Amino acid sequence: MTPPEIVELAPSAPLPRADFLQIKNVCKDYRRRGAPPLRAIDNVSFDVTEREICVLLGPSGCGKSTLLRMMAGLDRASEGELLLADQRITGPGRERGMVFQSYTSFPWLTVRQNVEFGLRVNGESLAIKEGTADYFLNRVKLGAFADVYPEQLSGGMRQRVALARALATYPRLLLMDEPFGALDAETRWQMQELLLEVVTKEAMTVVLVTHDIDEALFLGDRIVFLSRHPGRVKEILTPEFKAGQRLTTKEALSDSPGYHEMSKHVIRLMREEGETH
Repeated sequence: MTPPEIVELAPSAPLPRADFLQIKNVCKDYRRRGAPPLRAIDNVSFDVTEREICVLLGPSGCGKSTLLRMMAGLDRASEGELLLADQRITGPGRERGMVFQSYTSFPWLTVRQNVEFGLRVNGESLAIKEGTADYFLNRVKLGAFADVYPEQLSGGMRQRVALARALATYPRLLLMDEPFGALDAETRWQMQELLLEVVTKEAMTVVLVTHDIDEALFLGDRIVFLSRHPGRVKEILTPEFKAGQRLTTKEALSDSPGYHEMSKHVIRLMREEGETH
């Protein structure tokens, strides 16, 4: 029997696509008045497998958030292309959901109305009628707070609202930009555990940006480590200590043989980037 702190990642039909999200030779340049363009991202390529949690990790200024914004269609590559299920990403799309670091709830709407917002914009009246918002509020453990307003909630609870709103449209790809960075340490690991529980249950594909090593090792099925400016793929890491499974508690992570060794390796990567720039 699988221990409760471990969740199996057994494949289900149809099999996951290994090239579900493709980042191909992506570069990003920023124009500067009276100076040559500034290259922020240089020739970045990697794939994300369907139902995978892929973490973008690296020092400040390596282009993690810029890459995520390009996946969301909120920014464009100067060179290269991004493909989702073989379709080129050219702008925002309802098949992609985004969770930001800052709390993005509408203060004049109740928690339920906030979660329903994307459904209403997309004209999904049937999903509203069938209680999709309530389903995801229960998934993020906010069912009892459906009729209150965001200002009455703690920061962690407001971030759960943002997560439920993103999930309610059943995105094929969930994009998260340091979603727990503003939370205190206890709330942060609770939200990390909740995220693992929900996205595993819903079989979602996630790309998450962080600069926190422990968060990357806990959440990531794979970690794309980017170098400091300009951002390049320095190394792609697979946490072998998970043995193809997800560890669903922080205790299970810290007790895993091989975890501390990989943590030290990533710290060395961070230190190298600091020493070479």
